[in-house]
Amino acid sequence: MQDAAADPPGTPRGSFFGNVNVVMATYAADGLLAFVSGVLVARALGPGGRGVFGLFVLSAALGQTVLGLGFGNAAIYYLGKGRLPLRDVVSAAHVVVLMATAVSAIAVAALVPWTGADVLGEGVPAWLLILAVPLLLYAALLRSVLQALSRFVEMGLTTVVQPLVALALVAALYAAGAATPARVVAIWMASTAVAAALALARIGLAQVDPAQIVRPRWRTLRMLTRFGVQGETGNMLQLLNYRLDQYIVRGFVGIAGVGIYAVGVSMTEAIWLLANAVAIVLLPHLTAADEDEVRWMAPVATRNTVLVAAVAAGALAIAAPIFVPLAFGRAYDDSVRALWLLLPGTVALTGSKVLTSYIFSQGRPLVNTGITLVSLVVTVVALFALVPAYGVNGAAAASSLAYIAHFAAALYAYRRVSGQPALDALLPRPSDARLYVDAARGVLSRLGRRRIEAGAPRAGG
Repeated sequence: MQDAAADPPGTPRGSFFGNVNVVMATYAADGLLAFVSGVLVARALGPGGRGVFGLFVLSAALGQTVLGLGFGNAAIYYLGKGRLPLRDVVSAAHVVVLMATAVSAIAVAALVPWTGADVLGEGVPAWLLILAVPLLLYAALLRSVLQALSRFVEMGLTTVVQPLVALALVAALYAAGAATPARVVAIWMASTAVAAALALARIGLAQVDPAQIVRPRWRTLRMLTRFGVQGETGNMLQLLNYRLDQYIVRGFVGIAGVGIYAVGVSMTEAIWLLANAVAIVLLPHLTAADEDEVRWMAPVATRNTVLVAAVAAGALAIAAPIFVPLAFGRAYDDSVRALWLLLPGTVALTGSKVLTSYIFSQGRPLVNTGITLVSLVVTVVALFALVPAYGVNGAAAASSLAYIAHFAAALYAYRRVSGQPALDALLPRPSDARLYVDAARGVLSRLGRRRIEAGAPRAGG
């Protein structure tokens, strides 16, 4: 077996890790902006209002996952393989968004008479989902196109602009003492629209063919749907894995419990920063890579992502009792224990994120669906066993168990798909230290070049 420190011939290590750094920087900026905005929302609305806002965003995310038909992942696959023109994919995405708008309107119109307009929380009508779902879907599909093209800097810009706009508007509301759940929801929708517009501008309006929107190319839609639905089933189940707990907490604990729990969840999800960056860059990279490169890169990326996540989780566990009350206020003290209970599963899931990208790149999206289904069964059983008795802490423990089950299933699937030992993707090796040394040298080299450039005399000076 090839040693992790020895690159296969032609391995574009610098390019890959450079792209990971770009995406990590993007997600760090996105996470920081979203965190500051979340602190303001939590303080302005209190646990109850924070719970209402969280449930609305979660419901919109579930809607866009179901109605997106997996087009984002299908676009990455077919564009990466060069089997569909960019213009056809972008135009098909617009057709999907229009269809999602119509289905959202029908679904909300059918549900509201039975549930009431305020089913997600007082003051935030469910009718807003008719616009929120397609907006979120549109932004997600366009970012997937940029990802498929490996245009990670532009993808990063469209990712960061949403929380940046949201933070500016939320800060204005907070300063004026005028924040309400409905207004915060409106800000979230407006900032999502800005992000979608920027993504479309970076892809280029020339890539939108109005004729294909008016008269869709059904063969293209069938290709994207057939492949996309296989993977999107897993994504939908995974989103339920991530967020079903909040609906269960809503039912057994109340809306304020959702707000307290959501704060703990949002803190632990910072651990996913590296895993998300690696998975995003890895997916198109492995889809287009040769077999030797794939065999080398997948286990190295997985085990080192888990290692870094474990170190970060330890630091967060130590800091949380001081940081959470300081940032969010004493009303969220109960979030700390939930955070602690979530951390083991959060670390495990970082490994899953990388492994499932590898499995998808091998054209096996249904395997990922099976992995997520296993985890969802654990989620449902554990939530109903623990939440009624232990409330928010029971939800955290249940989710952590489900995430660990997901990683275990992903390791098993990785072994079956790759033919390599699962331990290769789990246990760090001494030779992996070279990755960190190379990364540090790269950073120092770039800093050195910038200092030289800053000190060099300008032409004509």
